[in-house]
Amino acid sequence: MGPVTFNIHNQTKYDLRVQSSNGATAEAAPGASTSLGFTPNDTNITNAMRWYQDGICILQGSIAWSAGGSGADDGWTTSNIICMSGEMNGEGFSGCNEGWVEMQPFNLMANGGEVSVTYTNA
Repeated sequence: MGPVTFNIHNQTKYDLRVQSSNGATAEAAPGASTSLGFTPNDTNITNAMRWYQDGICILQGSIAWSAGGSGADDGWTTSNIICMSGEMNGEGFSGCNEGWVEMQPFNLMANGGEVSVTYTNA
């Protein structure tokens, strides 16, 4: 895989913490943005997206990519409170209590690129 830039925009009323499968972490307060960079050595990446209220995790979703498949989930640990919209290499995705959104073509991120996501209150 090639390098990937992951841009995250938290337009929710909750704190967002990101934990990547390669050990990278990021945080975004309500209304803030952050980003993570991945090298070609970072393959099969899954990012746990966790929202916190008063220090308690209230929702978890994910965004993942590899040379063989990519997608996103806006959250599964509580009723729908977060919506997402974004792009992987120019291909749009969105969800509001959608569950897993599979990106096509399956090898969309094979050469790396850019992933951007914006989270909003449902």
